[in-house]
Amino acid sequence: MEENKLIHKLLDIFKFKSEYQLQTSNIQPQDMYVLERIYFNEKISIKDISKKYSIPPSTLTGIIDRLEKKELVERSRTAADRRAIELIPTIEGKAIVATHIEEDKLFSANFFNVLEEEKKEKLKELLEELLDHISIDSLFNSDAKL
Repeated sequence: MEENKLIHKLLDIFKFKSEYQLQTSNIQPQDMYVLERIYFNEKISIKDISKKYSIPPSTLTGIIDRLEKKELVERSRTAADRRAIELIPTIEGKAIVATHIEEDKLFSANFFNVLEEEKKEKLKELLEELLDHISIDSLFNSDAKL
């Protein structure tokens, strides 16, 4: 199969995953991404999440507002700098991310388990190599080899 067709078939699978998880959580994918980052850091400042994950402050503010409205995160002032605001996942926010992680594990297991064990391990090895060497910035570079 052509590389382009392979990519599009993979994109279809991951689009399905994204749509499925939107239905089960009722949280937009970019909102879930931010909620996961807050969950994994336990608490993080708005400034740090914006820088660390390259999310423009205006975009991040909208996402945080939606997550806060759904009572999934709380804004909290830091003791060290009263101007700085940290984001903390609520109990409900933690539960939603935990469910999301379980869905990710189930998806991954079912994605890879269609292959024999040897092929599955080889595919994982090849994907790791690909991801270790790929430069996201060059993916749409017209000077790249075709």
